[in-house]
Amino acid sequence: MKRATQNLKIPNLKILKLLQNASEAQNLKMFKNLVLACLFALMLDSSLQASTNPITDTSKHIYHPQNRDELVELLRDENIKLDTIDTSKITDMGFLFANTSDKICKTAAQGVEPYTQNCKNTASKRKDFSGIETWDVSNVTDMMFMFLAAYSFNQPLDSWDVSNVKYMNNMFNIAESFNQPLNSWNVSNVITMHSMFASTKFFNQPLDKWDVSNVKDMSSMFSEAKSFNQPLDSWNVSKVTNMSYMFRKARFFNQPLDKWDVSNVKDMSSMFSEAKSFNQPLDSWNVSKVTNMSYMFRKARFFNQPLNSWNVGNVTKMGGMFFEAKAFNQPLDKWNVSKVVDMNSMFAWAVSFNQNLESWDVSNVADMSSMFFQASNFKQPLNNWNVSNVTNMSYMFSFATSFNQPLDKWDVSNVKDMDYMFSFAISFNQNLDSWNVDKDAKRERIFDYSPLKFNVPKWYQR
Repeated sequence: MKRATQNLKIPNLKILKLLQNASEAQNLKMFKNLVLACLFALMLDSSLQASTNPITDTSKHIYHPQNRDELVELLRDENIKLDTIDTSKITDMGFLFANTSDKICKTAAQGVEPYTQNCKNTASKRKDFSGIETWDVSNVTDMMFMFLAAYSFNQPLDSWDVSNVKYMNNMFNIAESFNQPLNSWNVSNVITMHSMFASTKFFNQPLDKWDVSNVKDMSSMFSEAKSFNQPLDSWNVSKVTNMSYMFRKARFFNQPLDKWDVSNVKDMSSMFSEAKSFNQPLDSWNVSKVTNMSYMFRKARFFNQPLNSWNVGNVTKMGGMFFEAKAFNQPLDKWNVSKVVDMNSMFAWAVSFNQNLESWDVSNVADMSSMFFQASNFKQPLNNWNVSNVTNMSYMFSFATSFNQPLDKWDVSNVKDMDYMFSFAISFNQNLDSWNVDKDAKRERIFDYSPLKFNVPKWYQR
């Protein structure tokens, strides 16, 4: 790409003739008039040259890149001001200012060759972003990873026409300084917002006017967005299928979401994990298509809302769902958990939880390890559970200091790991002689610091 020049061409013959006449003029007034005519001719000639020059036009634009590679080459030159670049022909701005590495590119590009090339060809060292707000991005369809780890970036972008953009995933991921208004954006064609504002330390701008009706992926969208706390209840999320990690570690987020139509969501794993302020009603949600709820409320320490109306009939993973959800103590007895295979750590450290779960059909569960680990208040009956398919019960009631319910009806014949199962369960003293325990099953320190340590079942002695 050549820089536009401003050199004037040699005056045409008409101008030379005027100058010659001026020099021969005897009358001073005539001489002045001829000189003025000459200057006017020069100006007209220069104007005609500019209008026909393919590089320079009458606007402020000096550079006219035709594709992403040409644009990146310009952006790497810190002497080139961004408002002098005409971006109207650019359709791909993915990874444009991204601070990447080979490891990041391998994960982000997922083996797709154009993405891999873009990920390695960026203007990551750019420091001066002034003028970027003037860019014409009306033809851009891809803005994925555009400002990834652009730590200092904080320019206004609200004037951008993003109506044709489809991909905004990771757009501001780790753009730690960014906190500019975006509510005027037309995002109606965007289909993925995965990790869009992830790890933005300061971003806290309204987004309630956004039309997100075509978005399918919102996973990790506000993950570790440490300042974000704006209303989103007006969003139409009816096409979203993935909300995993969406508000993970969004420590200040506590806005109503009960109007959301989540009927097409399949993955809610870690959705509110470590969302330490969140405590809003969600009982109106239709979660009938969700299959993964693992760690959904992990360390959501204030969350304590009714969920018993949820249709969880298709969920297969509930591991860690209420892990260290210290305030949670709501009924769940109406849940259909018949398809769940993983309940490991489900109520671990849920120190307030003490609800009846005996009606649950756990016949397909394989992993109950640490399920009630340090659930210090739990003391509900579980003897009717069909645990015949469980293979791992290690740490299941470890430190469950209040639990002391009969379990003699349990069929534990398929359990392979019972390590520390009742360790520090200081209240538990039930008779377990009836259990049919596999002789090869692991049972290390199963009764340590529990009453049964001094009155072990018969099978333990074999």
